[in-house]
Amino acid sequence: MMNYTSHKPVYSNIQITKALPEDIAEHVLLNYTCHVDHEGFDLNEIEQAYHKHNNVSLEHDTTWYKDGDATKGAHGIIQQWLTQTGDCELIIDHSQFVFRYPLAGEAAAQVRSYAKQRPELLRILSTEFKCGLDLCIDYISADRVQPVVHIEWDYTDVTTMLANIHYVETTLKHTNWNEIISVIKRFNKVSKNTLDAFQQADFRSMLLFGRKSYTLIPTL
Repeated sequence: MMNYTSHKPVYSNIQITKALPEDIAEHVLLNYTCHVDHEGFDLNEIEQAYHKHNNVSLEHDTTWYKDGDATKGAHGIIQQWLTQTGDCELIIDHSQFVFRYPLAGEAAAQVRSYAKQRPELLRILSTEFKCGLDLCIDYISADRVQPVVHIEWDYTDVTTMLANIHYVETTLKHTNWNEIISVIKRFNKVSKNTLDAFQQADFRSMLLFGRKSYTLIPTL
């Protein structure tokens, strides 16, 4: 029922080690935002500056944002996973690989030196590497769209993520979609006013993948 092209994640054992030029470091570190996305992969303005200076490619996704601020969107290491080909009743809303790399070496030392003037900069030095999968599939039913599955699974290592990519793609390929959609449509109808959004998402994810919808690793 659903055709798509699968992309492979591009990754390496990156650490953000190169310090900013001193002629701009003071302005960046004392004035740019340094709120850290506690559960996700959105990079603040200071993190973006260091990533760009270290030649790490970032994406600006206007559909993926925190705290209701759709005007800013999200900035991060966001890579396409599944790209849908052709039209059908199942639609991929979004499908992404995401990464977060820590600051280290001279970059970390530079941030630490300014933390005496701005202690909240220590947030940036408290993050660790993580990566993740984000997949959302919907179903077009008559004149409305219904959710089928949404997963956000985080990992501390790429090897485990790669194994789960294979598992998800294999499951999608061999799923009896007519049967699954029939069950999900009935579930969506009866659960709409009895279960909260997270409970509903967990049921659909357990039905399809045998795992809960969200396994989030804290950034700090």
